[in-house]
Amino acid sequence: MKTNTNYLLYTVLLLIFSFQVQVSIAQQLHKLKPHALIERQLVSASHAEKFAKIQIQDFQGRIKPVHTLAVDLLRKIYGKDSFKYTDASNVAKKINATQAFIGMQFKPDSWQLLPCIKIEKSVRDTISKLVPISKKGYAKPAQFFNFNGDYVIKKLVADAYAKAEGKRNTLDKSCIKIDERLNIIWAIFNGQFLKIFPNPIAENNTWHAPKENAQFIDEDQLVYDKIIPSYLAQIQEAKNQNDWTKADETIVIIKEFQKKNAPNLLLSDQKVTWEINYNNQHIFFKSMMGYTLIGLILLIIGFFEIFFEKKWIIIIGKISLIILALIFAYHGFGIVLRWYVSGHAPWSNGYEATIFISWVGLFAGIIFSKKTKLPAAATALIAVCLMGIAHGNLMNPEITNLVPVLKSYWLMIHVAVITGSYGFLTMGSLLALIVLVCILFISPEQKQQIHPKIIALTRINEKTTTIGLFMLSIGTFLGGVWANESWGRYWGWDPKETWALISIIIYSFVLHIRIIFKNNFLFTYNVFSLFALSSLIMTFFGVNYYLSGLHSYAKGDPVPIPTWIYIVVPSLLILALIAKMKWKKLYN
Repeated sequence: MKTNTNYLLYTVLLLIFSFQVQVSIAQQLHKLKPHALIERQLVSASHAEKFAKIQIQDFQGRIKPVHTLAVDLLRKIYGKDSFKYTDASNVAKKINATQAFIGMQFKPDSWQLLPCIKIEKSVRDTISKLVPISKKGYAKPAQFFNFNGDYVIKKLVADAYAKAEGKRNTLDKSCIKIDERLNIIWAIFNGQFLKIFPNPIAENNTWHAPKENAQFIDEDQLVYDKIIPSYLAQIQEAKNQNDWTKADETIVIIKEFQKKNAPNLLLSDQKVTWEINYNNQHIFFKSMMGYTLIGLILLIIGFFEIFFEKKWIIIIGKISLIILALIFAYHGFGIVLRWYVSGHAPWSNGYEATIFISWVGLFAGIIFSKKTKLPAAATALIAVCLMGIAHGNLMNPEITNLVPVLKSYWLMIHVAVITGSYGFLTMGSLLALIVLVCILFISPEQKQQIHPKIIALTRINEKTTTIGLFMLSIGTFLGGVWANESWGRYWGWDPKETWALISIIIYSFVLHIRIIFKNNFLFTYNVFSLFALSSLIMTFFGVNYYLSGLHSYAKGDPVPIPTWIYIVVPSLLILALIAKMKWKKLYN
């Protein structure tokens, strides 16, 4: 009895001592500035580069380098590919995503006190009443819990999830995102994302993370149980002694473990290197920036070509077009590289399709820019808008495995043709807008000079619209064949199918305006061509977010109508009306 009492007393004292130690450590950590917390858990860049090449299985089953997972997670939590801070001398520095990913598992107590949870600007005033937010718009994970362990935004999150998606306001959506970020970072702290242990006896080629209590064969069990705790201890030793040899050797052991247990699932070293290069290059974002600059230059040059005939305008136009072609080639290289990395045609979701449509549009603009630079300018600016949407919050740039229905050769054929048609059709509508703007600035004296150029732009519009309509029609028919293979019917009046048909009918009408309105063809054609774009926007974007359907990236979740629609549509109607009045003055 006495022994049990002593044991109980010893246990209570040990728990009290442990709690006091934890409180003392927490108090000491709270006193540290961000740069000190960073340095406390920071691994060397060279070691992180080696760790980045370890292969990992994500929750969707895709095998990829740790680098890709680290970048994707840091983007979701922090909104950027690297974590920025200032050192003791107030010099701006940053650590890469892999360093952050390792550090979150090595010293999670430090990361809990770092401002790394992104808070959207629109809700900072509301959230700041509950959680302190830094000037740059970030909060510390630990500060979302009070001293009683209560989740301080619990009510806001619960209220947001209780509402239908279409009725959620900006605060609701932001609270859900913040909650997701916190769940992600706590999962990283617990090592739940570190699925680097392939198990040959597991079902469905499952890989395991530490602490899952997975069962392995013979000595593999010992490796699984001990290697990560040993690795974390080696990181601390490496930091103390400035020698990363043992930690580097552990990476080799992990790779050998993977080769032994999943030889047929691992990516080649070359593919791993290319995927990391793809992550680091930001090809599509850089292309978008290039298109913005060159597109504006070409737009100015294109308008100057209409109203003035100067040699220097022609020279600048040719140089700009060559630069645009180089950016276009770089953009195309990015698409091919994503294809190689993902292992499937890169137009399987909204992000990839938008990037591809931008590229096809540029292709159309460049090949039709021999006589005027306006087609290239128009498609460059289209690309900027589309790629801006792709890199916004609406779409996810993460490379994922294909859903079963898309694992077909029809993905490469049907989707490529039908999304490619959007590039040509959009270019035609933008040229129509340019023609209407030109009409506003024509003086009676310039009528004879500019009228042939309006005719030329309209003819280019007709050609691109014709190509686009053929591609859209063929793509829709091919989609019917694929639908029969996948779902057992050629046509089911799915919203995507229906709106593709509506777009075909509308653009067929546009191309027949020459026959219907013979006397006022030029003006009427360009007006109808401009507004026909609305059917295409509904087909590609609207259906995905307002109507429920079978297609892969069609959410069918109602969302508020974007504010820009209420501005753009009336503005275009006013433009068309003023252009009509000006046209009557000039030609009647």
